[in-house]
Amino acid sequence: MAGSKNNLDAFEQRLKDSLEHYEVPYNSADWTQMERALTSGVRGWGRGRALVVGLLVASGLLIGGTAYFLGRDTGSQLTEVVPSNTAPITVHDQAQEAKLPAPAPMDGADHSNIPSGKEIPATGMTNGTGSAEPASRHQQYPEASHSIASASSRSSTLDTGAEIPANSPKPPAPKSAGTIFRASVKEACPGSTVDFTVEHMPEDGIYLWNFGDGSFSNKPNPQHIFSKPGSYQVMLSMSSVGVGTIHNKPSSDMIVIHDAPMAAFNIMKQEYAGQVPSVHFESRAQGADSYHWDFGDGSVSTLPHPDHVYKQKGVYQVVQTVTNTTGCVDRKVKELRIDRDFDMAAPKSFSPNSDGKDDNFMPQTLLDMKAKFQLAIYDPSGTLVYSTSDATRPWCGKVKNQGPVCSPGEYVWVVDVEAANRATETFTGTVKLEY
Repeated sequence: MAGSKNNLDAFEQRLKDSLEHYEVPYNSADWTQMERALTSGVRGWGRGRALVVGLLVASGLLIGGTAYFLGRDTGSQLTEVVPSNTAPITVHDQAQEAKLPAPAPMDGADHSNIPSGKEIPATGMTNGTGSAEPASRHQQYPEASHSIASASSRSSTLDTGAEIPANSPKPPAPKSAGTIFRASVKEACPGSTVDFTVEHMPEDGIYLWNFGDGSFSNKPNPQHIFSKPGSYQVMLSMSSVGVGTIHNKPSSDMIVIHDAPMAAFNIMKQEYAGQVPSVHFESRAQGADSYHWDFGDGSVSTLPHPDHVYKQKGVYQVVQTVTNTTGCVDRKVKELRIDRDFDMAAPKSFSPNSDGKDDNFMPQTLLDMKAKFQLAIYDPSGTLVYSTSDATRPWCGKVKNQGPVCSPGEYVWVVDVEAANRATETFTGTVKLEY
């Protein structure tokens, strides 16, 4: 065999070397006949030699194809190539990989120093029957193997292409979820104070209130006074510390500020001859439905345009309070000066001794005015001693103006007068009875 190898031409030597790693069933008769044909110098054997070479090539292709199709059916390792429009995925049967022993190398070389995870070339490996073992599909399709490895490295990548680390912390949930705020009233009048409170808001939150009337506040629970009528929607802008998102929370209900009335009045003093001096108050209020007057001397009135008599001199604060149908209120205060006391011009004393001087008692105003009145005289014990409604019948110092003169001392007089507005004004004073 050694001598025959040396007698081969270059083509025959290359062909033999290329087919040397393939093994076919051994038949000694066939090989003896082929060696004779190759070593003989007969020219006629050239055509037969070409036929033998063709048979060898066909046998090699047949064996390789059979090994290829047998390798597709093996269950020791499944490799699937997915379509190009999806990420390729390699599926390994880990149970079989754990149970099957690693194949022993057929070339006798020591592969113990091969690092784990690397593939051993399948060239030259044969099965137990002597036929060639098919190469793995990783070797036949290197591009597919590369795609499979790339898909494995991108297994944690989302469809959007953004990679999320496995241990990355989740973003904090907005702390303003469920946050609501309430107003103390839904309807109010101008000048009323409205309180705002927030529920379910963290203590470290940042606040900005917009009250809708051009006013703002950064307090957690502010108070606000709406000075003008209208409808206002309050907006709360809030953000938690460390979170850049700002949440805007509008009020669920509009805050309605109603129109308010406007208080106003004029003061007119009325001092006419024959009449009790009084003061007339003329209301100029707008939008008022009810009135209340405080004259500053303890007297009040609910008339729209009242009259009042001030009996003592002094300075008085007159207050007008008006209310409209929605309950809104307005006030107006003015100052009034009274220059002198009004005591009906009654004398301080008299002496009923029939000397013709100050023998009777009657307030001068009652003599001058034509209004209706009622005069009553009481002794120091409170007993009525005289009364009259006729200015021409003064008190002469006697009980019912009959009998002896009463004892000397101070007596109380009371006069009820019908004023210009037909209201009754009451005046009181004291007079000293002397002999």
